[in-house]
Amino acid sequence: MSTVLILGGGTGGVVCANVLWKTLGKGHRVVLVDRKDSHVFMGSYPLLMINKRKAEDITRKLENLAKKGVEFIHSEVKKILTEQFAVQTDSGYIEYDYLIISLGAEHHPETVPGFAEGAYNIYNFDDVVRLGSHLKTIRGGKIVLFISSLPFICPSAPYEIVFLLDEYFRERGIRDKVELSLVTPEQAPYPLAGPRVGASVRRMLQERRIGLTTNARVLTLDPSSKTLALDQGINIQADLFLGIPSHWGPTVMRSTGLVEEGGWIEVDPYTLETKRKNVFAIGDATGLRLPVMNVLAPKAGVFAHYQAEVVSRNIALLIKGEKAHFRYTAKGLCIMYTGFGRARYSTVRYFTKPKPFITLLRPARWAYWAKLAFEKYWLTRFF
Repeated sequence: MSTVLILGGGTGGVVCANVLWKTLGKGHRVVLVDRKDSHVFMGSYPLLMINKRKAEDITRKLENLAKKGVEFIHSEVKKILTEQFAVQTDSGYIEYDYLIISLGAEHHPETVPGFAEGAYNIYNFDDVVRLGSHLKTIRGGKIVLFISSLPFICPSAPYEIVFLLDEYFRERGIRDKVELSLVTPEQAPYPLAGPRVGASVRRMLQERRIGLTTNARVLTLDPSSKTLALDQGINIQADLFLGIPSHWGPTVMRSTGLVEEGGWIEVDPYTLETKRKNVFAIGDATGLRLPVMNVLAPKAGVFAHYQAEVVSRNIALLIKGEKAHFRYTAKGLCIMYTGFGRARYSTVRYFTKPKPFITLLRPARWAYWAKLAFEKYWLTRFF
């Protein structure tokens, strides 16, 4: 009997657990470890924020995976001992034959002094819940969404959020009293997609009266004066700040010898194998790079999903004594809500040369319904 140990109950970890359960059968042990007891569908954070979802609508207990023969251990990973084929958690040691690391990216709001005290972290579940309550009380004022640094997960998220906020305040009849603005270190929206796609998003922001500041490095946020300080002496005052924190690789990985600058895990781009025997890494924690531009590849749930399919199917083949032949192709899709029952559908192939291939279609109702359908599919199919 082989033991496959999965670290992390996010998108990648949950997909791995499901695929391994189906492909291995009862003769082997599949274990998933996470410090949280629930999985949250992050793709619906923006809907939770504008009170179109409740917290319980988008959460599922990880213990539900037991119905599929997956053992869930509610514990925090303390140390990864690849030489001993074991992981130390706060509840003891777990030995493995194959290890899948899907710990995600860590949030570090402290890189912007004043962030924690003066802004809502829109990638934090509890902050998003509190923000939903706060938004109900707003009658006017200036709202600024800022991105602390690059990279950050889900490149479309900040644009999706400001579009939905625009819809939210229009539906309440107070949009003329609310000023919306986005501050980003990117040179343009969707920079990897090229100038045509970026110009399309920029036009849409202008049409919806949403301000955009690009090439901005956020220095500090002063909660008392409600001032966001950028480089080049630029200060932005607002009544409400929403922030995307700096993203780093998992702290627990830094002593393993498996990480590069920023703490991202080095992996083979096609098999997601690390430098250690039988150790794989997937999702936001990896340091996958674009083959030509040598910049970090986009980080999003869709890529973690496809990487999980590749890794779990290859591990199942290896356990059965067969040759692993599945390869990650860096293809994916993304749907960005734009409000008013529409969304924009995007296809991505980021291993293409000489540059990534990214398309972004016009807002459409079918794309909106497709994204809603996927939410329902995810929360029922995988749990």
